Amino acid sequence: MDSHTFSRYSIQVSGAVQRVGYRHIVQNIARKLHITGYIENLEGYDVHIIAEGRVDDLDAFIQAIRIVEYPIEVEEICTVEEEYKGDYSYFAVIRGSPEDELAERFDTAIAIFSRMERKQDISLDKHDTSISLQEKTIGLQEKTVGLQKETIGLQKDTISLQQETLTEVKGMRSDLDNHLNKEISEMRMELKEIRTALINYGIMNAVKS
Repeated sequence: MDSHTFSRYSIQVSGAVQRVGYRHIVQNIARKLHITGYIENLEGYDVHIIAEGRVDDLDAFIQAIRIVEYPIEVEEICTVEEEYKGDYSYFAVIRGSPEDELAERFDTAIAIFSRMERKQDISLDKHDTSISLQEKTIGLQEKTVGLQKETIGLQKDTISLQQETLTEVKGMRSDLDNHLNKEISEMRMELKEIRTALINYGIMNAVKS
């Protein structure tokens, strides 16, 4: 069938669809999709819809009214295609008795508040989760800063050890130089004494410098 061909669907929707604002939501969907016809409550819990329009719009309408969002829960949609008649100029909500409609409005208001509370609860849960993640992130940042401080401390300790080692090496070198100079001085004195003794015994001639 051509998607631009007009058709008529008789639809029965089962589930939690009465006294939850479902009829008005369906009416808004029909208006946006250029669907004409009506929706009415059936005795019991179901609703009945007559929908006329282009085939592609009707198919989109069927998908859009399959709502599962608390407090609405569509469980089943039965669709029967009928001959297009063009009887309707807009999509209407067929209302029941004033008492029933008033009761449904109260129930719808309660359902809307319940939906808002549910969304607020979800929002609060997400907010709590976000705060928890932020706290974990801050904790990790603090640990990172702590590790950085420990690393800096280790670097300072390493530099201090290097300085101490350099100081010790310089001290050892100075002590070694002093010791060698002392040893060389003593050796020179001993050599001078030996030379003097050899000259005195006539073993070695004095050399004028």
